[in-house]
Amino acid sequence: MSEYHLLGRQPILDEKKRIFAYDLFFRDEKRRADEAPGRYATVSVLTKVLNQFGAKEILGNYKAFVRVEREFLFNDLILDMPKDIFVFSVLPSMRFDMAIARRIVELRRRGFQIALNDTILDDELLKRVGPLLPHFSYVKIDVERSPREKFLDLLRRIRAYDPQLIATKVESPETAQFCEDAGFKRFQGYFFAKPKILKQQKMDPHYRSVIRAYNLLISNAEADEIASYLEQHSALSLQLLRYVNSAALSLARRISSIHEVILLLGRHNVAQWLMMIIYAQSVGGKQETTPLALMAKTRMELMRGTWKLMYPGATRKELDEAHFVGALSLLDVVMHAPLEKILEEFNISEEIRSALLHRRGKFAHVYMFVESIEKCNQPAIDLFLNHYGIPKEAYERLIFETTVSVNRLDEELETM
Repeated sequence: MSEYHLLGRQPILDEKKRIFAYDLFFRDEKRRADEAPGRYATVSVLTKVLNQFGAKEILGNYKAFVRVEREFLFNDLILDMPKDIFVFSVLPSMRFDMAIARRIVELRRRGFQIALNDTILDDELLKRVGPLLPHFSYVKIDVERSPREKFLDLLRRIRAYDPQLIATKVESPETAQFCEDAGFKRFQGYFFAKPKILKQQKMDPHYRSVIRAYNLLISNAEADEIASYLEQHSALSLQLLRYVNSAALSLARRISSIHEVILLLGRHNVAQWLMMIIYAQSVGGKQETTPLALMAKTRMELMRGTWKLMYPGATRKELDEAHFVGALSLLDVVMHAPLEKILEEFNISEEIRSALLHRRGKFAHVYMFVESIEKCNQPAIDLFLNHYGIPKEAYERLIFETTVSVNRLDEELETM
């Protein structure tokens, strides 16, 4: 059993809500989640990313913010770390004496990027860290815990030192709007997964065509009927053909018919592709990788993978249903309508509906477990793994395989 394990990555977004970097979360099982990692935890993080997993598999094409402690900054191991991948985040509770000041200056001179992590913006911070602010590449500001009365004035003073500012703990659209108004260009938090529900919202007809195709795929409809429907919707059929003939699938020959696509990929994979079309928010248009699409893909993979760990002999139907819980779980965010209303359009089982709407039924525990992973809720994760007798090595492998699969989505969306 490994002592440290990867829980996940939280995206850091730019002003256009595109992924800019990831904050990597690792937990020391003997330490509380809000405490800094120990020296060996940091080494374990970096070793896993670089050696065991591979930076490309864990991060895709993005940078990683990794929390480090004082001892690690003075360890020469840091000098061998790739400067273009890692940003080392130090906690504001660190003792900023002359020795640490000289080390941070030296690391910056060598081309490393240092971030001041999750700071509470107040006068005390400027007194303690002020002289070092020119040497931080990033300052991450906890907007929830920072007092609002002098927030904008203190923000202006920090901007004079020219670090890139990142607003953290941005968990609602309202907080995101406050940060945008304050001039932030980088954001961290799951505000993008909070739906803005509009009353009497009419569903986009493009969505209806995708939902109809999705229902056909998960029903007992004949392949000819499914192909005929997709061919009637030229935008969908062209995107599907472009995707299946792209470099992402590396097929030996070009596929020219939708019927062939269905037989080649299988109904489940085509249905998953349709969900990604919705989450890319681009039915009939040009897609782009959104954090919402990656979050949905992560939920799909974790729901299916966790169910398989719980029940190794699970049927294909059960695995598909678990997958569909993840696939449908964020549609209210995309469609700006109540999830209950949206689910009326889908031909799904009562078990799926109950898990999504009421957190009840056989898939509910798995769904809540996946949400615990997103929130890095270590006690809830451990409780679930222990209850179902899932080895932590198997859990780590699932996280890794899910991360790799989600990273591939970047390339696949470009070809859809």
